[in-house]
Amino acid sequence: MTRITILLLVAVTFTAVPVVADDDLEVLWDQGFDYESMIGGWMIYGEYYTQDDFTLETDAEIEVVEFWAYYYPEEPAYHLSFWANVRYDQYGMPGAYYFRDWVGPDDLEEIDTGYDHGGHILYLYRLNIEPCHIEAGTPFWLEIRSEAENCKWGFETGGILYFQWDPWSQETFFRLLGTPDETSVQPASWGEIKAGFSD
Repeated sequence: MTRITILLLVAVTFTAVPVVADDDLEVLWDQGFDYESMIGGWMIYGEYYTQDDFTLETDAEIEVVEFWAYYYPEEPAYHLSFWANVRYDQYGMPGAYYFRDWVGPDDLEEIDTGYDHGGHILYLYRLNIEPCHIEAGTPFWLEIRSEAENCKWGFETGGILYFQWDPWSQETFFRLLGTPDETSVQPASWGEIKAGFSD
């Protein structure tokens, strides 16, 4: 079986577009989306998907995944379904699956950013996933799979988006939103309370 890799690079410049945020959720990971440094490219490797690594600074439940994408050469009739997966890190590469969730039309938002990428509408996708608990300091890989053809991901640096792991230099634009774990509050001792009043 022959696999064909196709890569398209288009230099474009955009002004910033505000992202949608849930007031009840915190931004846990922000891959620094920037239209001015965005390069349009895609990787076709059997399926339409992208992967990138992340490490949270605090234990948290991921509840929303945001990313930017467009369709080329034309939009399919139906493109409102994705897989949002999290994989273990295996020596700097995506390893076994830690979490998998299929997100259909009822659980996602497709937002027209008002900009186009080479004449194609640039969308902000917001996937509402089942809560996924992530421990702080543990590297994982986010994997987003589109069930539609022609889905192209917004990313920053050039090169092959899927399998150039050594060194890994691609940065897919995405954000993770959710709820940090509540830290347990240790009650103060009577001695600490008295010391506070004596100051």
